[in-house]
Amino acid sequence: MEMHERYALSEQTLNQLEDYLDSEDNEHGLNFCGTHGFLCAITVGPTVAQHTWLDVLFEGEVATDIVPDLLAWQKSIHALLYHEETVRPPCELMVEQEENDLTDWCIGFMEGMLSNEEAWYAQHEDTIIELTLPIVTISGLVEDDELNKIRRNRKLLQQLAREIPEVLTELYLFFHAPQTPH
Repeated sequence: MEMHERYALSEQTLNQLEDYLDSEDNEHGLNFCGTHGFLCAITVGPTVAQHTWLDVLFEGEVATDIVPDLLAWQKSIHALLYHEETVRPPCELMVEQEENDLTDWCIGFMEGMLSNEEAWYAQHEDTIIELTLPIVTISGLVEDDELNKIRRNRKLLQQLAREIPEVLTELYLFFHAPQTPH
């Protein structure tokens, strides 16, 4: 059995997570798409302690009964990347006029990055800025004249959205693949 099959979450477990994360009971955490984005960020980026990211994810109000499922979900994302499989957000990679699931996913990713921001930008800051451009732009969390120009160009924005699965792989390799000396 492959590692990614061993860590695959059942559809039932994912549905239960989605039901909880998208419900009123989850008043301190991100919704389902946002949580997936967050888990992707902590998986592809520099290592961050589990208690730290759980605290950030739920603003200090961790729903302990879903922690095992969240950890399994994070491990399943890692297993896909480790086995060179493409990780896709659980939403369409479509940019719309108003915020949508993709925006939520990007916001979640950004919150995951910001939970360990110093480590993300510790080396090769320009590379990280370039790689995360699609996510940062679509999240709408960073106000910047250049990003606003991109946001107004729907065609370019849509192109950036389609790059997100590839960006996840590149970030994972950047932070976790052995670096070859130059």
